[in-house]
Amino acid sequence: MIVTCPRCGFRFDTSYARAYSCKSCPVLSTSLTCDFIKCPKCGYEFELPQP
Repeated sequence: MIVTCPRCGFRFDTSYARAYSCKSCPVLSTSLTCDFIKCPKCGYEFELPQP
């Protein structure tokens, strides 16, 4: 899924962000699901939009 960061406007794929920005997240290390995503460009964390 492609999302746009509400802070900086960077468009990115959620799978890229999970691999790059969320790799050290303690929630993802214990669970495979999370309702938030972190922008790989500016680091802003926001709730994923519902499909």
